[in-house]
Amino acid sequence: MTIQDALLGYWLERRRNVSEATVSDYTNTFSRFVAWLPADIQIETITADHIRRFLDAMQRQRNLCGKTLANYWTALSSLWTWAEAELNLPHIIRHRVACPEYHRKEIMPYTRHEITAMLEATGQNSAWRSRGGRQVRSVRPEALRDRAILLTLLDSGIRASELCALCVEHHDQRTGQLHIKKGKGNKGRYVYLGDSSRKAIWRYLASRAGVQPGAPLFATKTGGHIERSSLGNMIEATAKRAGVANPTIHKFRHTFAINFLRNGGNVLELQQMLGHEKLDTVRIYARLAQIDLEHAQRRASPADNWRL
Repeated sequence: MTIQDALLGYWLERRRNVSEATVSDYTNTFSRFVAWLPADIQIETITADHIRRFLDAMQRQRNLCGKTLANYWTALSSLWTWAEAELNLPHIIRHRVACPEYHRKEIMPYTRHEITAMLEATGQNSAWRSRGGRQVRSVRPEALRDRAILLTLLDSGIRASELCALCVEHHDQRTGQLHIKKGKGNKGRYVYLGDSSRKAIWRYLASRAGVQPGAPLFATKTGGHIERSSLGNMIEATAKRAGVANPTIHKFRHTFAINFLRNGGNVLELQQMLGHEKLDTVRIYARLAQIDLEHAQRRASPADNWRL
């Protein structure tokens, strides 16, 4: 069976169980792998050495970082996990090809000051000068929507793709419950918003006349779902107006997680809120929250400050 035919079968089995972002990432990996392999190669003849040489070639030719190479390794390992079960082929990666090592980037959450500045910046466009030399700021028509988006990201820790997919019917205004229909791995879950976020969504929805339950919760000017790229552009533009450096969508998730633990939430609750199958990532947040408490104690220790 050619690798192209194998990939058709793989996606028929796996596509419904992974997010759109994962489909895009894996498809990119598979396309580069197929282009690198000899034409019409049979999947049965691909060996662990092919995988090693492909990863080496990608690192040399494209100067890819360790994290990207690890993502390639994960996608190819997923393909051979499927092939092992479906085609009865040996798994040529598991226990044979080591996953490329990489150092995780330091997780830096937004500060309270940065979040406040970004919320204020949702209301007005960047300043510009009129012909008369006056500094002018115009009110943004998307202000209510963008404020509601930022607060929802901060208050729930949901992923960008999950926020973009939300419909009005997925939000219970009475309880603040959000129903994430298709999270990572196509799994659903419920998260809850606090009063500030609920009020922001209420004000935004009140500004949309005749909104239907199946309509996007956060809509574009034309009434469609906001796309992930547009969401990222909005956050970057808002951060620029607010003077906030290095903004990302995922940084809201980090900020939620660390502050959830600081404010009394436990690790198992956080795992459920974030939709993680494993505790590994959640434990990273737990360590960061604990380090933060250590630093706070050193700064604020009554005994030390009173020199007792």
